[in-house]
Amino acid sequence: MPTPTLDEYDMASTYAEEFARAQVNSSVKDVTCIYRSHAFPASRLVWKIEKSGRPFALKIDTLSPETGRLSKEFDVLTRLSDHFKGNETNRVVRPVYLAPHGAFMVTEFIDRPTAVDYIYNSSNDDQVAQVYRRAGSWLNTLHSFQAPTEYAFRPRWMTDSINDLSTALPLHIEEASKPMIDAFLSQAKRLKNRPDIRVFSHGDFHGDNLIMGSGTVIGLDFTEARDKLAVYDIVDLLKADIFRDGPASEIDRSGVLRKNKDMFFRQYRHPIDPEILECCLRGRLLKDWLRLWQTDFTCSPFEDRKKHRLHLRLRAAFSTD
Repeated sequence: MPTPTLDEYDMASTYAEEFARAQVNSSVKDVTCIYRSHAFPASRLVWKIEKSGRPFALKIDTLSPETGRLSKEFDVLTRLSDHFKGNETNRVVRPVYLAPHGAFMVTEFIDRPTAVDYIYNSSNDDQVAQVYRRAGSWLNTLHSFQAPTEYAFRPRWMTDSINDLSTALPLHIEEASKPMIDAFLSQAKRLKNRPDIRVFSHGDFHGDNLIMGSGTVIGLDFTEARDKLAVYDIVDLLKADIFRDGPASEIDRSGVLRKNKDMFFRQYRHPIDPEILECCLRGRLLKDWLRLWQTDFTCSPFEDRKKHRLHLRLRAAFSTD
């Protein structure tokens, strides 16, 4: 759990009481910080609170009164709640309250494992495969929120990033990565401007933003939601597969296990160009690996493990190029 400052705790307590007064003039107890943003540690925190015996999540962004970030997310959650209504297996976290000043919002709190909890930690491969199947169903519903449009694949953001990262590597990683970088850049160049579908997307669809409920999958954290190529949400989820064990013969050219990828597409039905998906997965795994090898970057123990897992998958993915 994050360790909040006294000022942060006082702020969260004040907001929790504001929420309680706005609802039924009750009181709140057990205000506990459960998340601090890595990118914005001073301004973005999430707290678990309890009101009238029920848990809620209180999300704070001290810059939101100026940026409108939480107001936009609350509006998205409200509209998506209507979109998912009647779906017995998929929904979004329920929005409860938006502060008039926009500095915090409250949603229901769900104490269930996330998709990442299973993907990283489960010893049951079939259980993980079902997580990918259920995630595909949830994302299929989200991507149906509005009609898809055709949009050209433009990989420059990936190619530029990978080229930049390749300039600050240890010599042995520079030599090992060069054939993979060359193969990726060639594939991206060939696919540039190929049409694919653009949809209303989650924008940050890693497995920690998908709660695996008992019979129901619940999505949360829509602050990055916007129209973009559907393939990017898929990549964000599938790339967690690097933490699953499997022989190289079961890893496809995108760097993920065929079984988990196939299970995802059992319920995800929108037409995705398989070559663009392959290219984007390779690019994302390569980008993540190179970032962890930057000469000025110090890895945590988890990142050291991730670096090793990424290398194993990249070698399998590029072995036939």
